[in-house]
Amino acid sequence: MANKTKTKKENEKVLIIIPKPRNVVGDTETVVSVNGEMYQIMYDRPVEVPRNVAEIIAQSRDLEMKIADITEASMLKPGKAALAEL
Repeated sequence: MANKTKTKKENEKVLIIIPKPRNVVGDTETVVSVNGEMYQIMYDRPVEVPRNVAEIIAQSRDLEMKIADITEASMLKPGKAALAEL
């Protein structure tokens, strides 16, 4: 019974919008793969996806923000070249 509940929850659809990243030129969609299943999702449009796909997308966004914070923090350390100097 627990497997049915988990499968039903994973198959539940949720509405998401993936904003187009600033550094992406020309592409109109992104590809997300979860457990061997591929999803082609258009940027800046509301799309219904399974809950587990939405969770992966949210985790990816969180990781991107953490990487950006770490990168910024390392660039601001004393002794490092300023961005304008690079």
